[in-house]
Amino acid sequence: MESYIHKQIYDLLLSATNPVLVSDERIDGDSLGASLAIADFFIGLGKRVPVFVAEPVPEKYQSLPNISLCTTDRSVFHDASIDLLVVFDCSDETFVQSLLELIPGEPTVVNIDHHTTNTRYGHVNQVLVDAPATAEVVHRFFEHNQIVPSKDAATCLLTGLCFDTTAFSNAATNERALDTASSLVMRGARVQDVIRAMFQNRSISALRVWGVALERLFQHPEFGYISTCLTRKDIEENQVTDDEIDGLSNFLNLVTDTGTLFVLRETTDGGVKVSMRSLDRDVSEIARAFGGGGHKRAAGFTLENAHLIEREGRWKVEKVVRS
Repeated sequence: MESYIHKQIYDLLLSATNPVLVSDERIDGDSLGASLAIADFFIGLGKRVPVFVAEPVPEKYQSLPNISLCTTDRSVFHDASIDLLVVFDCSDETFVQSLLELIPGEPTVVNIDHHTTNTRYGHVNQVLVDAPATAEVVHRFFEHNQIVPSKDAATCLLTGLCFDTTAFSNAATNERALDTASSLVMRGARVQDVIRAMFQNRSISALRVWGVALERLFQHPEFGYISTCLTRKDIEENQVTDDEIDGLSNFLNLVTDTGTLFVLRETTDGGVKVSMRSLDRDVSEIARAFGGGGHKRAAGFTLENAHLIEREGRWKVEKVVRS
């Protein structure tokens, strides 16, 4: 079935006259890397296909090949001739539906992902939950269709793999991930550029905020889980972006000796984002219970109309009652 769907997607890409690529609503190295690798495939066909991103591309990804194809302009969907929508690394059907409502026509939707919580909302779904990253799913697409990725495509795919495996150090790392990385490097992927951009560009201000989170680490005496939190005040006083804080959950998951980790962070729109990591339990079940998603060992959700408060030396989430 996997091979059949790879061929089906290949045929759809070749026959599309006006395709649009869509990265997950929340940009990360995997969603962006996978999207840009397929954009590079289209360049090989003589087409410059837009990659829609819901928010501006973070600075650390600006050096990725073909990044100029990314757009936040939703008017790109106001075109009845769009016949194919390819969505990457997105398990949120609601986000995809909101984009489809902007398109006057009815394009075919291809859903390429690896999240266990993906609902298979596309007309064609290649959701491989055994893959460590959506970039790995795209790499398999290339392999099955005997497509040799260019140096640029290889660099984009390596970015995705490095992001979702935390540079091949977390539970998502498996033999296939390492084999794929080796193959991409052989194809010319610029590995040092990828690592430098993703893991070696922390500002002093961002590190200070990480320090605040480290000071607030709390281990539950009965259940053993570890948690920490950051408020909007912590973030804004240090003049850092949310993107600069990304990676904190993965870092803490590597250095703590607990099975399950919770990192809570206030959002700009009056909510609390909860990121979870675990070595021994399925945190995607918790995420689904709160309307979120992710993987067994890495998942998250957002509590709307909520904020963080400190009482008697303990941080808690408090719901905001709006009149």
